[in-house]
Amino acid sequence: MKALYLVEPGSHLEADRRDFALIISTSLNNPQNDAIAHRQPIRETQQIVIFAGCTVGRTASRAIDRYRIPFSFIGDKGSITAHNHLHETPVYAPLQQERNRDREFCLAFAQSLLRGRWYNAAKVLRDANAKETLDRHLDSLPALSRWNALQAWHAETRRCYRKALLSVLESIATFEAARTLAFALLSRELSALLHHAGCSAAIGTLHKHCQNHQPLPCDLMEQFRPVVEAWLLSNAVVLDNCATFVRQWEIFMASAIAHPYIGKTNLRDALAWQVNEYVRAIAETADYRPFLLK
Repeated sequence: MKALYLVEPGSHLEADRRDFALIISTSLNNPQNDAIAHRQPIRETQQIVIFAGCTVGRTASRAIDRYRIPFSFIGDKGSITAHNHLHETPVYAPLQQERNRDREFCLAFAQSLLRGRWYNAAKVLRDANAKETLDRHLDSLPALSRWNALQAWHAETRRCYRKALLSVLESIATFEAARTLAFALLSRELSALLHHAGCSAAIGTLHKHCQNHQPLPCDLMEQFRPVVEAWLLSNAVVLDNCATFVRQWEIFMASAIAHPYIGKTNLRDALAWQVNEYVRAIAETADYRPFLLK
């Protein structure tokens, strides 16, 4: 997936018949001195992420609408402040709604997502030499057969994980700020992949409503949240410079990872595989296979 990021305050996006043009303003009083910093073919652009202080011009807006390119605005604190609503009904939306009326499918799907999240989280804690483990929580997950019990288990496991994570962090404020921004980018990656796969990001199963993310990306993010947290723990991520953070994020997305079903791949392709796995699960009423760290 090829993303286009607007990160430099004052930057402006326009488009011609073929390319997006990222324009950097060099003088507020003399627009004629503005320079094109980057060109990217419109047809190769699969999502656009716009940070605070950047704007989208009329020609770029028309190109975004014409080619139905997902885009979002990210605010100063890393939260998603807005995203476009694509008007056509995604091809899988009726099937998504039908599966969400199937209690057994919903419970099995939610269990798979949470197994992926907390199995991966347990590995992150072990790798970080945290004193607390999640083994006893994981052992009790298969026996949960009611939605309320699953939600309560998830909340308690999350509380224990947070406590264990705090024990290995030098600065919780810095980590949480970086995590908020990273999760916003992860959410947009999954949202764009779901759009291109023909799914509605607004129809979630585990999450019906989300404050900072669309429901279905919030569902599929669960299994990858610990992967992002491990990246933040093991790297000196620069948060005070959005351009640097985005460059680090793109390196992270291209990094090699061992996938349990397709072997060695990169993280962005692993996200795409899990989106396609969701499509397979709803199309075949089959068990969803979560991403599990090796």
